[in-house]
Amino acid sequence: MTSISNSWSSKAKNKPKNVFFRNSLLFLVWASIILSMSTLILSWIAIENDVAVKEGLHGGNKDTALDLRSPKKTRGKRNRPEKDEKAQHDSGISNNQIYQPTQKGKRLLTYKRFGGRLNNQLFQFITALQHAKVLKRTFVVPDEVREVEWTGMFDTSFGIWDLSSLNKAYDIDWTTAFSPNFEVPEECVLSPRDGAKLLKGGPKLWVEWDKKCPDIIDLAGNTGLLFCDGQHQFCGDAEAQEMAYDIYKHLKLSPSLLQYIPSKSKEFKDQGFDELAVHSRRAGEGGYSWELCIKGNKRTCSGHVDTADLGKYCDERTMKGNCAVWLDFDYQIKSKKFLKKKRDQYKFVLASDGTHDWSIDFDGQFIVANNTEWLLKIEKKAKERDVEGMAISTYAKSKLRGQKDLSKIKSTLDALSATLLDLFSLVDSKYLLGAYYSTLSLNACYFRGPDRMYDSNMCWMLMHPKSKYAISPPLKNSAHIDGDSKNMNDLPAALMSDVEHAFVRSNDGKFIAIDRYIIPYDILRSRKPRDLIGVVGDGEVPLTITTNELGDEMIEAGFTCSMGNQLDTRATVLLMKGDKTYEEHYFKRGEKYKTPFSTNGDRFRTLIIVCEELFFDKSLSRHPPLILKSPDSKFSLRIGSTFARQMKEGDNVKNPHGKQLVHCLNPVYGLTDPRWIIEYLEYHRAIGVSHVHIYNVNLHAPSVQQVLEVYRRQKFITRHDWSDNASKGYTTHVTYEHAKWAAQTDCAIRNRRIYDYALFSDIDEVAFGALPDGKLGPALDVCEKAKKNGGKVACSFNSNTVTSIYTKLNDEEEASMENKLLLERYNHVEADPH
Repeated sequence: MTSISNSWSSKAKNKPKNVFFRNSLLFLVWASIILSMSTLILSWIAIENDVAVKEGLHGGNKDTALDLRSPKKTRGKRNRPEKDEKAQHDSGISNNQIYQPTQKGKRLLTYKRFGGRLNNQLFQFITALQHAKVLKRTFVVPDEVREVEWTGMFDTSFGIWDLSSLNKAYDIDWTTAFSPNFEVPEECVLSPRDGAKLLKGGPKLWVEWDKKCPDIIDLAGNTGLLFCDGQHQFCGDAEAQEMAYDIYKHLKLSPSLLQYIPSKSKEFKDQGFDELAVHSRRAGEGGYSWELCIKGNKRTCSGHVDTADLGKYCDERTMKGNCAVWLDFDYQIKSKKFLKKKRDQYKFVLASDGTHDWSIDFDGQFIVANNTEWLLKIEKKAKERDVEGMAISTYAKSKLRGQKDLSKIKSTLDALSATLLDLFSLVDSKYLLGAYYSTLSLNACYFRGPDRMYDSNMCWMLMHPKSKYAISPPLKNSAHIDGDSKNMNDLPAALMSDVEHAFVRSNDGKFIAIDRYIIPYDILRSRKPRDLIGVVGDGEVPLTITTNELGDEMIEAGFTCSMGNQLDTRATVLLMKGDKTYEEHYFKRGEKYKTPFSTNGDRFRTLIIVCEELFFDKSLSRHPPLILKSPDSKFSLRIGSTFARQMKEGDNVKNPHGKQLVHCLNPVYGLTDPRWIIEYLEYHRAIGVSHVHIYNVNLHAPSVQQVLEVYRRQKFITRHDWSDNASKGYTTHVTYEHAKWAAQTDCAIRNRRIYDYALFSDIDEVAFGALPDGKLGPALDVCEKAKKNGGKVACSFNSNTVTSIYTKLNDEEEASMENKLLLERYNHVEADPH
């Protein structure tokens, strides 16, 4: 430095006019040197900090690792606040960049399967794979042990999935789970609370788990699906949720199965079926519980939609109608672009759980996937090879061990392939009308992807990784989002009921099937009753009635029962018994009435058809239609709705004599004043009735509906849609009163083996119990004695006929009844007990 200084000094003497220039240059050089030194110092500090952070993230030396659990002072350094996760994201650094674990331990991640069916299993699989991807661990796929867990992913010989893209994109281990030494330490099995927190915790929490469980983490999951902020929403920040979306791009069906979805057929585009896809799902997967479905829909909707918009997108009509889309089809479509002027103009791809027969109202307007040909090919393939060798999963091995064909696993394979075809059927259409509270619709949304989320009534609700609530569609493009007040008055009657009946007419129009049923039947000397398949209906069917030499009437059906591969099995017809012969009551009575159904004058045409040779396969999630058909095909009927079966409603209320009593209220009509229904229900509850089935013909005044809704929430009533529209004209004003026999039969079958006794009455009949308390217990004791001693199956007792509830009272009568119950008006005993 001295020589340089002298050199500059020497030159300065020779050229004094350049002094200013030289001094300026000297200043710049010194400034550059100082700046360089500062940069080196700052870089060294940054490197030291980075090393410390990495050592902490990698589980490094205890003396140098940062404490990730609390903001305590770091040894030998000033206490400076660290950047939190939000600040790191704000600076553009993602968790994926921050979290760089070293390879210590086996670094595996797995989960425990729970009892949900296929689409729950898929969601759980993708959730676990998402966690493995975020946490940079190898994903160990757990074995499939039970039928409900079977996805077919392990058992590649069946050709259900094409997993090549998935295996290429992700680190997946398909073998370790089968090792007898594969165990997860108890401290590495996450609780549901830990599971929900894991991805939210970010790199700091992940490092803690790395230290605690370097070999394996088990997400558990045996308690249910892993949701975080909202129903059906993946866990983690935007980056993590988008990782889950990406998995769907790689999960594919095999081409051999995928070819059977509707979009692969010629008519899909040529005939306009590509416009709309509909997922039809009834709550309870074959049951019918409005409460379960509506609550689930509201939970999904309210979990994703801002409070200010709940009235628009989560209104009562939308939430109810989505539980039975066929009843309010047009209203459930929320995009103006896909609305039609008339209902019969819609064409769509249908994925249905089989609980409703869509051909009744939409015949010819939809196409569905069909797995029949694929199943036949798989069965043929199995015959040409070692069947037992096709199995890899524990479930498949248990079913195919020692077998020569697929008969032991066929029903499961049928349900699995049918459900997968339904799922992928929903992906290709332009607009998806999905079910809010369904993992099948959820998976369909994610398969369709974020780019298409607004072409659906619901997909946009589920995908909002960067915001707490979903970004709603543009209002100018939306339809039917006006909220409750305007639309609830137009709510279809069926949506104010709890049971929808099939009401299918025969091809000649002379017979109507109310429903198909599973009827428990006691077999002589057998401890376990057998489930029989039957139909309740009303009207004319082909039958002959003959009398044998002993004078007994014999009834022979002129048609057969078929279902699936069970063809042309024998049908047995059971007719109502009157005071005359079957021939008299079925064919000759009530001829003056211009209707084929039961009428006044004791024409009894309500009947039960028993198909006792048909087998009901409980393992099937969906059952083929039941077909009744005469040899000449002049009479035929196809009923594809769900099987009605025994379902307990309400509390186990017993009267003081220990008997449970269900009240089957005959079809109700003409009642607009809610006071009577309140008094009627409260009175019968007080005398010992446990539950009431109400068959609504014309009971839809808003005030009455509000009252019934209260009793429904108490689980004291079940409402049946028995209206003219729902019954296809069966309960018109010509025959509605006489449909009571069908209603009573339906009620009796539904409550068989659930209640001890059934009470049948009209809305204008009030049952009288015994004094002093008016309870029905003593009357039931009389019935019980008559049953045991005399073989009686029914008995009648005192009732009041309350005809004037339909009569307008004059002013004087009304004044005299002021401040009195309606029940106090009536004291006429209709009949003596017998």
